Amino acid sequence: MQFRLVLAGSALSACLMVSAAAKAATLTGDFAAWAAAVDGYVATPDTGLPLYGTVTTIPLSNGKTLSVAGTDDTLLRPLSGWLFPWSNGYTGDIIDTTTNSETISFTGLNALGLELAPDAPFFGPFAETFTVTLSDGTTAQFSGTYTPGTTQFVGFYGSDVDSITISTTVAPDFAFGNIVDAPEPLSLSVLLAGLVGLGAVRRRA
Repeated sequence: MQFRLVLAGSALSACLMVSAAAKAATLTGDFAAWAAAVDGYVATPDTGLPLYGTVTTIPLSNGKTLSVAGTDDTLLRPLSGWLFPWSNGYTGDIIDTTTNSETISFTGLNALGLELAPDAPFFGPFAETFTVTLSDGTTAQFSGTYTPGTTQFVGFYGSDVDSITISTTVAPDFAFGNIVDAPEPLSLSVLLAGLVGLGAVRRRA
């Protein structure tokens, strides 16, 4: 009986160590690397919001919600309000900002990724730098030369992040869409399972 308690306690300690280790967030501009790191994600091509409507919150396919701090953000789709098709063939919902900076807030997400498109002029190419900052202070810049509709993937993985701020240096505004996310850290699930197991062992004792 005492051995089982020690074993459960050791498992719980390991869970806590895993949970703590997952705190650091990683920011990347590579979708393949992001997808490999999160090992399973949910995409939201359709938010269910009305086309051309003002957006303050964005429902995700996994039941979570994003909040946006922009003013008069509008839901569009490529070629439905957003004049250019996105280069990867994405035709789902996008959020068109009205300024060059946007903060997206959330809770309960272990990872979030999205595609960005600067509001480029009709004729390109168009040089732009996206500055992306997470609430834990992690920041990175992603520079490229964009033709109309060309997108830049940006994503983070790791816990202890509850917002992401995106800004442009040249374009007056931009759009983001093709949102992908991982709702819950694996370490949290393991930790909860460890707590339940410890409780069951103590009851038997």
